[in-house]
Amino acid sequence: MTVFRRVDGVSENPMDDDLFLVAPLSGEIVHLDQMAAAVWRLLATPCSGAEMAAVFTEAFPDVPADSLSADLRMALETLIAAELVQECDGDQD
Repeated sequence: MTVFRRVDGVSENPMDDDLFLVAPLSGEIVHLDQMAAAVWRLLATPCSGAEMAAVFTEAFPDVPADSLSADLRMALETLIAAELVQECDGDQD
């Protein structure tokens, strides 16, 4: 099972209601939208895409599942592309 986890060494910089992250290798500053920030917070503990989807489905029961799934996928792709989150084998630490 694929599990997602935060990359070590990411610097978090909250400003008012916004969250900015600094990638440790590139130094890139990434502004997270609400969904990406929620995913980032959820990934304080590594979890699978299915586990994340279950949390978001429970938190937003009136939002269609495909819409939540698409938003979650986009947020994960943004975090992975910025080298802030990585995929790992669920059997690894």
